[in-house]
Amino acid sequence: MADAAEREAHRRAAFARLQPSFPISISITDVELPGGARLDDDEFVVRTSKDWGLTLKPLVLTTRRLVCPSDLTGRSAVSLRLTDVRRVTLSKHAIGFSTIVVETGDQRPVSFAAHINGQLVRSDIAATVDYVQGTAAPNPPAAASPSPGDRYEQLRQIGELKQSGVLSEAEFQEEKARILKQP
Repeated sequence: MADAAEREAHRRAAFARLQPSFPISISITDVELPGGARLDDDEFVVRTSKDWGLTLKPLVLTTRRLVCPSDLTGRSAVSLRLTDVRRVTLSKHAIGFSTIVVETGDQRPVSFAAHINGQLVRSDIAATVDYVQGTAAPNPPAAASPSPGDRYEQLRQIGELKQSGVLSEAEFQEEKARILKQP
């Protein structure tokens, strides 16, 4: 019983510190994640599928991770650390539903359906990722800055994504500006 009370007190204190600076409203409500996982003591819910008006069951955005379907079938879920997310895009298709595509550095992209509110889902996830990555403790890996060849490759890739309709013109321009600003 004391552990539960201590955990609740720690959560309330952490929430009070984080809430004023977080770019999106967050909730102190504790939710059970897929597979019976729990939120960390200083981790809070940003949005769930219900908040976005979606019927996807394993979709929870927290202040540390995104728990989402691992593929378009929605049969299994994956938990992605927000510090590992490289890009979040909305893929609009001529026929059918839109999909959110989340790219990380260490695994293949994860996609899930966004029948409605796709742009809002993408922007909420992207804003949370930007905040978390901007406030993460600076532990830069011992990697060299990207070479000009890497930039050209990234520009080529986003050009192909724009050509195929995955990126809108605005998203393309945003990514292009980000790539060109790299040291």
